[in-house]
Amino acid sequence: MGEFKVHRVRFFNYVPSGIRCVAYNNQSNRLAVSRTDGTVEIYNLSANYFQEKFFPGHESRATEALCWAAGQRLFSAGLNGEIIEYDLQALNIKYAVDAFGGPIWSMTASPSGSQLLVGCEDGSVKLFQITPDKIQFERNFDRQKSRILSLSWHPSGTHIAAGSIDYINVFDVKSGSTIRKMIVDRQCMGVSKRKCIVWGVAFLSDGTIISADSSGKVQFWDSATGTLVKSHLIANADVHSIAVADQEDSFVVGTAEGTIFHFQLVPVTSNSNEKQWVRTKPFQHHTHDVRAVAHSPTALISGGTDTHLVIRPLMEKVEVKNYDAALRKITFPHRRLISCSKKRQLLLFQFAHHLELWRLGSTVATGTVEAMCLLAVSPDGNWLAASGTSAGVHVYNIKQLKLHCTVPAYNFPVTALAIAPDTNNLVIAHSDQQVFEYSIPDKQYTEWSRAVQKQGFHYLWLQRDTPITHISFHPKRPMHILLHDAYMFCIIDKSLPLPSDKTLLYNPLPPMNESDVVRRRTAHAFKISKIYKPLLFLDLLDERTLVAVERPLDDIIAQLPPPIKKKKFGT
Repeated sequence: MGEFKVHRVRFFNYVPSGIRCVAYNNQSNRLAVSRTDGTVEIYNLSANYFQEKFFPGHESRATEALCWAAGQRLFSAGLNGEIIEYDLQALNIKYAVDAFGGPIWSMTASPSGSQLLVGCEDGSVKLFQITPDKIQFERNFDRQKSRILSLSWHPSGTHIAAGSIDYINVFDVKSGSTIRKMIVDRQCMGVSKRKCIVWGVAFLSDGTIISADSSGKVQFWDSATGTLVKSHLIANADVHSIAVADQEDSFVVGTAEGTIFHFQLVPVTSNSNEKQWVRTKPFQHHTHDVRAVAHSPTALISGGTDTHLVIRPLMEKVEVKNYDAALRKITFPHRRLISCSKKRQLLLFQFAHHLELWRLGSTVATGTVEAMCLLAVSPDGNWLAASGTSAGVHVYNIKQLKLHCTVPAYNFPVTALAIAPDTNNLVIAHSDQQVFEYSIPDKQYTEWSRAVQKQGFHYLWLQRDTPITHISFHPKRPMHILLHDAYMFCIIDKSLPLPSDKTLLYNPLPPMNESDVVRRRTAHAFKISKIYKPLLFLDLLDERTLVAVERPLDDIIAQLPPPIKKKKFGT
């Protein structure tokens, strides 16, 4: 790999915002995530969990609810009292509608996806009809005395459950009237609390209502009689969220202690048809409150104050035990937040609402941040490569101001792209870890790229779970491609053979001399370093100098509010 002088940068004071809501779309296998700063992110779980889209937040938008409706339509609602629909193609807000009920605390779409229900600060539950272009108010349900903090439709669409303070209400959708009211127990660990907040409810097909509340309990109710069937005390603090599998055979809850609990519906005995809900697995993957959970067919998904999006696979649901069965923890955006001016030796840092321009020893803050697609300009200023929300890449002739060519379509989104200085070859990285090289002058893939696709990348390279976010080139070595993700920096030497699956991918020892046949036989194109991590940016300033920008997770955790302290034995 060679020797480099490295500028190791750790003054990029970037702190991701905490996760407030998650919503899983089973039809498209996509996950929507909203953060405390109002940012909304879309992850494509079929494309190696890549963050393919995002909507910048605003200080006036505090999102409290997020849901999918009518297939691919995404809605959010929050404390400003507005319901927002997002345009997933143009990547902007399509429209905002005031619900006229004060701050909105909860929202859910009907099983058919044609209606939207919101719970408001003034105790009202409002029903909206989803039309092709907008949403239209239909009617109010019976108003309650306190805010509506959680909502859930019965799968038949005829009834809804609404969680409030000290109460769970069951409404008839057709009439809008309350048909059942259940009082929640305020006691926690034998001590009566002043009030009990029902943070989450789930309405099952058999009429069972599952509630999660601030007393640390998960409770099961019979909606027909309004009686408590069973209660589980799982935490000494709030249980914030609940999500049920589509088959209604398992559900997950998240607590303020950073623990998520998995419940499963299992037979009472081995030969019995009678089943009961059993708490099977607790997981501690968070340091702070778990504010939101989701349940996909093969994984439990959680997020909270510690900013991590955690995806834990259900091993009994994963058919092939490969890297899809590995725990994933996503902390940083899947896009580049840092740019570098090599000649001036400047670094440009992108924050949520401002930019910082740094020279060693000085700083200037200026401007605002706008949402952008991936762009790459050739060093000679003749070509511009652009990638939008799809996986397509278009190349434009800057001098003639017209489209030059379109790179052949690929199924997975683009995570990074760059144009080589001498050859004008376009190097493209995708979310499935494939890397392509495309000749802009010849309008076709290069011979090296064709050889790579014929042989295939090493299986360990393809099993990486963080996307490549930056690509660059060595000024004196045109055969070298430099790229990195959050946990490794790699130099690909196109003059050397690709590694086979039987060879060591991570840094085989170089040959000591011309007669070192064994090491020369195992030498290959990939040179990988894992010294710098989490790595947000790495590039060459000149042929012998690197700049590496890291953001240690401990520095982020130190700036978060303190977690709930739990008593440990012997302390």
